Amino acid sequence: MLRSFVSLALSVFLLASAAFAQSEVGGATLNGTVFDSSGGVVSGAKVTITGTDIGVTRTTETTSGGLYSFPRLTVGTYDISVELSGFKTLNRKGLNLGIGAVATVDLTLTLGTTAETVSVNGDISVVETTRSQTSTVVNERAVEELPINGRNFLDFTLLTPGVVRDPTRSGDLSFGGQRGTANSLLVDGTDANNVFYGQSAGRSGTGRSPYSFSQDAVQEFQVNTNGYAAEIGRAGGGVVNVITKSGSNQFHGSAFEFFRDKALNANSWENNRRGAPKRAYHFNQFGGSIGGPVVKNKLFFFFDYDGQRNTTPNTVFLAVAAPSDAASQAALASLQPFLQSYSNSLNNNVYLGKVDWQISGSQRFTFRYDGNRFNGVNFENSGNASALGHTGNSDVSTDNFAGIHTLVIGPKAVLESRFVYQRDNEPGQANSTDPEAVIRQSGTTVLSIGRNSFSPRYANLHAFQWGENFSYVYGRHTIKIGGDINFERIANYFPGNFSGSYTFNSYADFANKNPFSYTQAFAGAGTDGGLSNPDSNEYAVYLQDSWRFNDRLTLNYGIRYDFYKYAQPKVKNTDPGLAALGLDTSRIPKQTNNIGPRFGFAYKVDNAGTLVLRGGYGVYYGRTPSILTGTAFTQNGIQVQTYTLNTGIPTYPAILAAPPALNRRPDIFVFAPNFLSPLTQQWSFNIEKQLARDYAVTLGYLGVRGEHLARTRDINLFPESPVQGSYANGTPVTFLQTSASNRPNPNFGRISIADSGADSIYHGVFLQLTKRFAQRFQLQTSYTFSKVLDDAPDSTSVVVGADDAKNAQNTLAPNLERGRGNTDIRHRFVFSGVWDINYANGISNRVMRAILGGYQLSTIATLQSGRPYNITAGGDVNGDGTARTDRPPYVGRNTLDGPSFQNVDVRFTRDISVYRERAKLRLMFEAFNLTNRANYSSILTTQYNFAAATRVFTPVATFGLPTATFDPRILQLAARFTF
Repeated sequence: MLRSFVSLALSVFLLASAAFAQSEVGGATLNGTVFDSSGGVVSGAKVTITGTDIGVTRTTETTSGGLYSFPRLTVGTYDISVELSGFKTLNRKGLNLGIGAVATVDLTLTLGTTAETVSVNGDISVVETTRSQTSTVVNERAVEELPINGRNFLDFTLLTPGVVRDPTRSGDLSFGGQRGTANSLLVDGTDANNVFYGQSAGRSGTGRSPYSFSQDAVQEFQVNTNGYAAEIGRAGGGVVNVITKSGSNQFHGSAFEFFRDKALNANSWENNRRGAPKRAYHFNQFGGSIGGPVVKNKLFFFFDYDGQRNTTPNTVFLAVAAPSDAASQAALASLQPFLQSYSNSLNNNVYLGKVDWQISGSQRFTFRYDGNRFNGVNFENSGNASALGHTGNSDVSTDNFAGIHTLVIGPKAVLESRFVYQRDNEPGQANSTDPEAVIRQSGTTVLSIGRNSFSPRYANLHAFQWGENFSYVYGRHTIKIGGDINFERIANYFPGNFSGSYTFNSYADFANKNPFSYTQAFAGAGTDGGLSNPDSNEYAVYLQDSWRFNDRLTLNYGIRYDFYKYAQPKVKNTDPGLAALGLDTSRIPKQTNNIGPRFGFAYKVDNAGTLVLRGGYGVYYGRTPSILTGTAFTQNGIQVQTYTLNTGIPTYPAILAAPPALNRRPDIFVFAPNFLSPLTQQWSFNIEKQLARDYAVTLGYLGVRGEHLARTRDINLFPESPVQGSYANGTPVTFLQTSASNRPNPNFGRISIADSGADSIYHGVFLQLTKRFAQRFQLQTSYTFSKVLDDAPDSTSVVVGADDAKNAQNTLAPNLERGRGNTDIRHRFVFSGVWDINYANGISNRVMRAILGGYQLSTIATLQSGRPYNITAGGDVNGDGTARTDRPPYVGRNTLDGPSFQNVDVRFTRDISVYRERAKLRLMFEAFNLTNRANYSSILTTQYNFAAATRVFTPVATFGLPTATFDPRILQLAARFTF
């Protein structure tokens, strides 16, 4: 089957006579046309480029149409020369090629002898005239000089149109309305993802390691938002394409220290509201780098280290006050010992070593190692509502070894080989052995005590990637063909609910030991229990081409085939009711027709290339995170037997010594027989105009249609039927209910099915203005107006109870959830700029020049409208056994507008020259959230409390009030020494 579809993919490509090429993965492309002074094309001219940083050269000849092309170039600065008998030699210097660039430089020869030379200085145009995808480069100056809170370079992606935070998982990013699991991170052209969690390796910025790559080790990166080439795959959202720094012919290095303390910060909104003082806070980030030649023009090295130490108290308090009744007050008194604050300590160490060997004029080999060692004390489940016993330590241990070999075969062909080994181990510990107790009031969790439901645990991943990419220039075509394999070996131990978990819907219920539900899991006899090995093998092939149809029009088109082969669960539950539904707990479906065609165009409206139209369409297949497939290994009712009880619950804090009687039905998880890989259809149309020499403005439209998106839903319920209730004022209301105690298959509680029936649609219009650094100033700013509609897709809802809020209210009719997506931010404006205040350079007095010169100001400003919130009801309104998804009658999903977000970060620096200006000391002052605005991160969404016995909805007075904010104003001092 696989072979037949690969053959089909090849056939489609050959029928098209060319394929697709756009942004270069891990490098850049330089192309253009050579003309004579009359405007005619020049064939047979010798074109040579030289990398000024490392001395490497490559040579080609122009075609009969005067075209030349250099694919697979390393990022850096180049000089180009053109020679042909009868013409003067033309030299053009200082061409800066960024990551993913497809730069077009047309050259004109004048009559003369080759001994005569014409030299021209000047960078490439700010408008790429042959690029068709929507992408933005965050260059080296932006990475180095813009203020970024926490120094995680991935946060710079938020400077680009179509990208927002995904609020469902902390730190995730959303491209085109897709969830964070749909993205991919490429480092030097190689995969750097954790396929188990569906996040970047080390899960940077997601509540564990704050970053896995030092900001000082990142040279620049490209954010591919829409319409990227067939060479790039395994993503339905966005792709971040990163290039790390390398050594050069000059020794260079740095050392830095960033410092924060509570004395420099404003008090938080939460503390001010409670009359509490500023919490203790101490932060240090330090490190350095060094790079240079081992053998000039041949062998180079680069090494970087970055460490962060951060200790903060975790303040525990009750977000919703206890009512005045005796039972609630008794619960409050019994919870006092758990309302003790504790410390979170962050210890992060990041390393990167890189060697570049220019073996010959035609061969180059790069070896890179990067490592991450993170220890997060009490990071496992911290927060205002999490007591000390409810958390534990979180660790990350990541190693990535990458080897990249580039072979230039004559003037027209390049073969690139890549091999990567990655280890990403992420254990979590527990601070308590007591059962978990989640106390809620008015639909809000006010405190969680005891061992959290998922620790201790670990998820260890070993990945092996090998890829081959061949580029060939043929006439007006730059053709690429390639593929790779990526094998992931995963060991996941997840003892979910093995220690027992109680849910109490009010303070009074806790005092009276009257839980709403109790969940406990057990390891099946003769099974691996909570241990699973959800390995996966990924295969991909692609063909693509960039066809310079004429001097104005470039067509980019191609095709990609992806095949995901998942390890199969060992245990089959032979229950006849499951078989009748076509459900097999030992089978995860395989999809063999993931064929993704892609097409793009770029059209120069004017001869100078200052006005370009670009656009395209493509189909993109994403990964299914192994956290979803792994759940099918264990949650089959045999290997791990999970029971959720609403009656016959043990008396808190006791737990069950053995599985309950057979009439206590286990919850299971199984894949739908028609489960498909997630895919997106992406399309775009942009108009880009060069304004003056260094400015460009883009008006663009982005469209993304998500299909076959994963979700989890309980299908072991009878359809809901109308029942009568009332509001507290006596107004009658009709709503729908089922009964979790009466299920179609009485042998089970929940039958959670992994379903790929969700979808989404994103429309976005953006206006982007960029200015490359010139005349001491650089800026990048954009405004995006967009809308996301979906029916609550989520590929990470795997734990009964803990993940219930990610599911549909009515899991038998999940499409009724259609509404604003969680990532729907209608209006978003972002401004970033760097301004060198060096006007003192013209002062003749050296002392005054030293005092008044060397200043710089940079800033990032963000203004955006509020995200949507789901209005909830406190209680199990529809009777499906969970109170996390219920809404009041007649209320749709995500109909509550949250508060807007406004933030300004600034950095002010002073450079002091050291030792004859060969070195520099930079002193920095940074302010994050300069205006100390209270940007609310969560609000109380419970509009009514529901009493199941009387079916009465009682209004909640605190509905809509904020409960937490993002950071207050934080000031940071820093120093950096560079040479």
